[in-house]
Amino acid sequence: MTITPAEAREQANATLAALYANVTDWDTAVLNQAIDAIGGDGRPFSANDLRAVLPELAHGAAGLFFHSLVRRRSPRQVVVVGEEPSTAESTHGKPIKVYVLSAERLDAINARSEQREAAA
Repeated sequence: MTITPAEAREQANATLAALYANVTDWDTAVLNQAIDAIGGDGRPFSANDLRAVLPELAHGAAGLFFHSLVRRRSPRQVVVVGEEPSTAESTHGKPIKVYVLSAERLDAINARSEQREAAA
């Protein structure tokens, strides 16, 4: 049975949506805080950096989370700038993406920081 590219895309999107539904609000909040802290200075980062500072997450949560950030266009969240080998033993050095935070996300981080300073 052959499917069209549009049908394949629909199936892939449905599968990703089902998988992403398993990423908890807690995982999302922890990942957001971590990437803001790690990438907030504009330097590139990857899931390798997150693994160094985060507790064990649900299987696949970080990958699904990054996939959703890359696909989000308004406001843009992250920009892919390269690849590096994964340091997770289970991946055997498979290439993973390297990101920088978007200008929009950096602006939001700076605005929150200024609000906290003004309130202090």
